[in-house]
Amino acid sequence: MISPFIHMKSKMKKFNMQKILLITVLIITSIYSCKDDNVIDNLEQQNLQSSSDYLLVEKILIDIQRIVEYSLISTGTTKDCPTYTSKNNDPLNTDTLITNFGEVNCLHLGHLNRGKIITIYSSYIHDSSAIINNTFDNFYFNNNLIQGSIVLENLGTNSNQAYVYNLDINNLSVTTNNGIINLNANYKKILISGQSTKYQYQDDIYLITGSAIGNSVNGNDFNMLVTDSLLLNNSCIESSGCVITKGKSTISPVGYKDRKLDYGNNVCDCNISAEINNDTHLIVIN
Repeated sequence: MISPFIHMKSKMKKFNMQKILLITVLIITSIYSCKDDNVIDNLEQQNLQSSSDYLLVEKILIDIQRIVEYSLISTGTTKDCPTYTSKNNDPLNTDTLITNFGEVNCLHLGHLNRGKIITIYSSYIHDSSAIINNTFDNFYFNNNLIQGSIVLENLGTNSNQAYVYNLDINNLSVTTNNGIINLNANYKKILISGQSTKYQYQDDIYLITGSAIGNSVNGNDFNMLVTDSLLLNNSCIESSGCVITKGKSTISPVGYKDRKLDYGNNVCDCNISAEINNDTHLIVIN
């Protein structure tokens, strides 16, 4: 017969074991909970997809506008790639310029292009009241399919006698190897230097403000707002290919904290810093 003392001791031992086991489970749960929080926070910090996608589209937009301006200047010249077709039947109406890169990639202004850019314009970009509407016909830029429209309107001069432009980006889509980037945007551009050399664009310098809404290749929606006017310096074309050298924007992806983009201190490079919760990450535009 087991004594009451031994029986009580056995029950106490069992109770202590259960208590230890419960405490151990709570500790492990707490550790993994913290670990999960750290993982989520780390993902929050590192997810720069929307920022990278927006910066890619931003650069493509700038490069396409450069192609169009070059095309308007070069109309009538004979080249293997691209070829230009002008349809100027009515001098009192808008004209059409087709920049045709052909069906096979050709290198033009440092980028691979194929397909057509169709430009309907009332007059040259630096003419007051000019409207330039660009659409695309199976057009690929660096093997990315471009669709949508880009409309630039010269609004005349401001109080400083500098040309002011409205730039609308309508239903733009960029199909990359990783997925599709969508963007609708409106920008204001002020030409602060280069106005005297009408048909030269490499000395043009603009201040740009604006906002955009978009969707990244991962399906995440985002908003963009220029918070400190961007400085676009076309003289950087030859040295780096990236022409925005200064200014700040904020990318606000749905479900994530804001990403504050800083384009640098007026240096011709493709490096953008993205600040998230006081941590800075480098984005290099390809």
